[in-house]
Amino acid sequence: MEMLEISSSTKCEESGGSEESEILKPGTKIKPTISEKEVEKLAERLYGITVLEISELISYDDRNFFIREDRNIKNPIIANHSTHGYILKVLNALDSHKAGFIDAQTKLMLFLAQQNITCPKPIMNVYGKYYSTELLGTTKHIVRLLEYIPGKIFKEVPLTNNLFYQAGVFVAKFDRAIKNFTHDAYKTHKSLWMLDSVPKLEEFAYALKDISKQEIVEEVIAEFKSKVMGHYDKFEKGVIHGDFNEHNILVNKCSSTEKKEYAVSGILDFGDSCYTLYIFELAIAMAYMMLQTGELETGGFFLAGYESIRLVPQHEYNVLRICVAARLCQSLVLGIYTHTLDPENEYILTSQKNGWQLLQLLWSEKKTDELWRNTADEYLKQSYK
Repeated sequence: MEMLEISSSTKCEESGGSEESEILKPGTKIKPTISEKEVEKLAERLYGITVLEISELISYDDRNFFIREDRNIKNPIIANHSTHGYILKVLNALDSHKAGFIDAQTKLMLFLAQQNITCPKPIMNVYGKYYSTELLGTTKHIVRLLEYIPGKIFKEVPLTNNLFYQAGVFVAKFDRAIKNFTHDAYKTHKSLWMLDSVPKLEEFAYALKDISKQEIVEEVIAEFKSKVMGHYDKFEKGVIHGDFNEHNILVNKCSSTEKKEYAVSGILDFGDSCYTLYIFELAIAMAYMMLQTGELETGGFFLAGYESIRLVPQHEYNVLRICVAARLCQSLVLGIYTHTLDPENEYILTSQKNGWQLLQLLWSEKKTDELWRNTADEYLKQSYK
């Protein structure tokens, strides 16, 4: 039986996030349950879209569906139709309680468009809102629609040192572009995926059956508490993307080079955006870049690009290795934990393949910061020859 109903989200959108932020608790299942047929009905009722084509995309806790509309059927609801299709997003039950945070993401994407940074464009529904809250079964989920951006993602193209360098440049430019962006929801928003929440990993470490893995995670958490969280006020803060990974970075072929190499062109998924330390943005991105190769040197190429835009202060650089290790721990621990709740979702184990080896290598190599600097310097020397 279909159970779909609209509930007013006006108050949350206007307030900008007065609701109290929640963090995932162990054992809680939050992924939406919805069929493609129900998605088609949502698209038609909320956006006037008659679905011609639909397919589900991989995701962590949400449900994301690519849809292409039947252009032969008139749709007066959407003013400017996307020729490439749309992504209909059904948010997980936890984030669906955070309407103010969804409003913050929406305004951030609209702001980025003004800064000429390519990212998804939010689409208004029949009620003139950028999202609605729908009852699916017995659980309420926020539903929204974004324009689909064609092209390839970072994971799908040949990886080069230059592409890692470009990714570093893009991340630093992104943070610079939104330096003056503010939204009330970011003042209170908290999530388990923020690096600020690393100490909470202790509650999920039981999912690790390997004692040696538990021990290294405990060591990283202890160092993070002492050397990062213990000196939180010393670091520069702002709104960050919070999840620059291989699935969220868009790339296009660069026509200006004979080799037809790829260039970073845009960014997806603002579900982990937050107000926190800039060093966390760098650490998160470096962790995911190194996961692509399993090599610590990759972080140096990324760092070279990042520092071409924003020089990392020494006191931030001193904790970079710890912050990178902390992100790896988050990805590995939460990946295994979430898989116990959703064993058919192999996407959530993406980081496991190279992750533990990389974490062990990073944590055993105490001079990683020197390796990154030397790699960055050598890359820049070769580039200028």
